Amino acid sequence: MLTQGDTGAAVKQAQCLSNMWGGQPPKLPLDGTFDSAMLKKLEWIQGCHGLPRNGVIEGRTWQVLYHPALDCYDPYPA
Repeated sequence: MLTQGDTGAAVKQAQCLSNMWGGQPPKLPLDGTFDSAMLKKLEWIQGCHGLPRNGVIEGRTWQVLYHPALDCYDPYPA
């Protein structure tokens, strides 16, 4: 499980996977730091898959990071 403030290789992997999403969401730097930009993107990804927007990377969220939806009709927050 990863939450905001965590650092390390697992966070870097989550950043890399989240960057596979095309379109409007910004790319995250692969720095291994779970910061506010990563939290915002992760909550959006969770919402696209009908998951609670809690910003916690756990089992179900890891699954959607590895198998993203083709399209998300939820606009990325400004």
